Amino acid sequence: MKYDDIKKDDYPLGFLINEGITDSNNLNKTYVSHTRQMALLQKETIGYEGGLNSHSWRLTSDEGGHLKGTDLAPFPLGFFNACIHGDVVGRIFKLAKIENLLIDEIKCEVKNSYFLTGSFVKGDGKGHAEPTEINLVIKTAEENSKIEQLIEKCSQTSPILTALRTPLKNTFSLTANGRRKKLSNLNDSKKIDAEDPYQFYSKSPSPNKNENYSKRMILKTGRVSDGEIEPVDGYNVSASSGSVPGNENFNKIIRTIVGNSITKNNDETVEVDTVLGLPGMSHFVISMDINGLKAPSPVNVMGAAISFCFLTQTHRYIKHQKFAIEGLRMSQYATFEEDSSNSLKMLPLDTHLFVNGTASDEENERLIDMSERTCYLHATLVSKLLPRINFKVIK
Repeated sequence: MKYDDIKKDDYPLGFLINEGITDSNNLNKTYVSHTRQMALLQKETIGYEGGLNSHSWRLTSDEGGHLKGTDLAPFPLGFFNACIHGDVVGRIFKLAKIENLLIDEIKCEVKNSYFLTGSFVKGDGKGHAEPTEINLVIKTAEENSKIEQLIEKCSQTSPILTALRTPLKNTFSLTANGRRKKLSNLNDSKKIDAEDPYQFYSKSPSPNKNENYSKRMILKTGRVSDGEIEPVDGYNVSASSGSVPGNENFNKIIRTIVGNSITKNNDETVEVDTVLGLPGMSHFVISMDINGLKAPSPVNVMGAAISFCFLTQTHRYIKHQKFAIEGLRMSQYATFEEDSSNSLKMLPLDTHLFVNGTASDEENERLIDMSERTCYLHATLVSKLLPRINFKVIK
């Protein structure tokens, strides 16, 4: 099957598709993400700021040379790192304006770490995530106690921090060649009308004529980390370390993602520089608007990140196992609910995978099982990972 390349239409890596109805103050909503496989490890998401009648954005992802990707767009875990910046920084500024507090600038550093145990190829691999570290430097003349209260309120109303601290029992469906399969090991989704992106869209997305920000929405900066790229083999171990039992790196290979942003009071978006902590990795900028109007909202970006990560593992497992499976695409639904006391919760993430090919039912189910187990961001969502927030106020 021939897949589109990200560069095919010479479009920006991210752009607004349609202007819709978007209520940024309503946290009771379901964010819809439609994602498809493109050339090699490239992927494309059409993400909605709620339902299918809301603002929609095109976001693209790729993998670096360590996974033999083309390195044209940000890696999935970079999107997740960035969305934490966007939600925390954007929400602090938004709450400060509501409470008539003046914050001049916020510097933010976010660190995420993940590791894989077992063997990806042998089928006993399992992804793990560690608690997120968030470091804030806030420039303001306001009292420290007011800033501390503001950060606490941000933490309680942030959908993404809510997702991090809420262990979820996520749901799934698998449809092969138009026929839905009953799952043996994963929680079956009750949703019966999930959109198949191949059926839902008649053409590839194109930029909205009214949108003029896309050149900075997703940007490859040209900056590259020191060192030479080390390819990763099927065990998720650097080739140079040797994939043999007894090697200290064999069972736990940690991947750390670091993102940095500096956002001023009058900035319309939060721009994050994010990079994977390995030699020779490219830096990317990902931009977000807490309201989802000037750029995708952080929650929209989170949905894309999870979809991208899931499809990366799906693609890799197909390649390693030589399954006759093609046409990977998925629909994903991330739902949040806020009660009368302003307490926010996230419901189980609902994922619907669609495939084509001649693989057996058993092979298709092994595929979705392994993708769920080894996806670092699904590992994040099924665990209770209380984020560590450190802050310093500069007068």
